[in-house]
Amino acid sequence: MMAAIGGTVVWMFGRGLSIGCGLAWDVPASWKALPRDEQIQRIKVALAQEMLSPSINASGIRNLLSHLENHTAPDWRHLFVTTNWDYLLQREISGLGLKVQPPWLANSHAFHLNGTVENLPNNENRSPFLLVEDGANQRTNTVEANIVFNQMIWHQTFVVVGMSFECDTDKFLLHALSRVEDGLPIGESQWTLVNPDQAVLDLVRARIQAALPRARIECVCATLDTWRDERFPSLLGKGVFSY
Repeated sequence: MMAAIGGTVVWMFGRGLSIGCGLAWDVPASWKALPRDEQIQRIKVALAQEMLSPSINASGIRNLLSHLENHTAPDWRHLFVTTNWDYLLQREISGLGLKVQPPWLANSHAFHLNGTVENLPNNENRSPFLLVEDGANQRTNTVEANIVFNQMIWHQTFVVVGMSFECDTDKFLLHALSRVEDGLPIGESQWTLVNPDQAVLDLVRARIQAALPRARIECVCATLDTWRDERFPSLLGKGVFSY
């Protein structure tokens, strides 16, 4: 198979990325009986504090960004999407100190589909904060969500890291992609799923295939760091990287 001539790799990160950095915090079971607004406020405070813990090691994210910066082929770019509430990924991107957007990045913003604990001067365009238990009807149209969705449907190269599409709000994303897959590039997209748990890989593969029947899906049973150390062979075969 010939390598594709340029394009954008859409990286979709789930909780596995945060756990890999040592951020394994989860919502205490006792909080789930609280009113929704109070739950969200407690989560934002607690998770923001956890991100400051000395046990957090985001070197895996830094190494990924370094690899993309140094080895991405001139005609390829990368777009980052996450369902995580934390902003470890955005913090590392910001830490690059970019003055202008480099050619290897499609956007220096990490798009948060389920909201974020990051507190910015202006959050009105950000995705709403969604709890795991929320139904799909809790997802509302926002500038951030619309921008990234409208970009995703025009791309064909996707990498899913540590994400399961388990909760209703994440399943809604696949449903939305399914509704437009007939006439847009997303319908014939190529997906690489990365997770050290084979059972999760099988489940995610089935969910994506059900939503996008014509998509080609490859599973990598490994951590992101291990896959990076192997030089991302499936992406290398598509011409994404040059060494």
